[in-house]
Amino acid sequence: MTRLPLPVPAPIDPSYQPTASIEKVPSTTPIEYILAILERDGGVILTDLVSKDELSAIEQDLKPWNQKHRRHLNPTVDGDAFTTIPPQTTLIPGLVGKSKTIAQICEHPVLEQLRQQILRDDFVLYREGNAEPNTLDPLLSLSVSMNIGYGAPRQLLHRDDNVHNIRHTRNPFVPWSFKQASQFGCLIAGCEVTRENGGTMFVPGSHKWDDDRWARADEVCFAGM
Repeated sequence: MTRLPLPVPAPIDPSYQPTASIEKVPSTTPIEYILAILERDGGVILTDLVSKDELSAIEQDLKPWNQKHRRHLNPTVDGDAFTTIPPQTTLIPGLVGKSKTIAQICEHPVLEQLRQQILRDDFVLYREGNAEPNTLDPLLSLSVSMNIGYGAPRQLLHRDDNVHNIRHTRNPFVPWSFKQASQFGCLIAGCEVTRENGGTMFVPGSHKWDDDRWARADEVCFAGM
């Protein structure tokens, strides 16, 4: 089945001023406090999680891949797989296999604690009268770099767990919990990130909405680092 191209959303008016913001805390903040912010807002900015030396190392690790894409004038890597991302953006997938630094960052203690707290699933297997404890540990499903090119339109507001075909239904009598989360995403700012150069748009609290509640452009705030 051929997918129809997604509509290009209108740019957000430069005069728009967000009424909310993404909370920033040091990466050394106690994990319980970080989890409390994530439970409340759905996202948080951890400052100083990655050092400048690590960012420089990542840039060196990915230089051959960036040069390869420029040489072939290929603006995307498999654009059909990322229909929500504008063609002016260069994507390099499989980063953990291309950068030892990225692979090491993925094992950062803070990220590991967050993954375990949010995604780990402990349950019991029953086999004919025998009860056996079992654990499903988190799996890495995507590691990709994004270099937003000049003139790229903003993305449509969306949920990242769409790729898992997750449905969102909310029972008003049952409080939201991390048990309802299917993924945990971590974005690393490889340069100074601003609203003007494509900082991630974010709607605090929208992780608790059901599928009938759509995010609006006048509800977003912007990640800036």
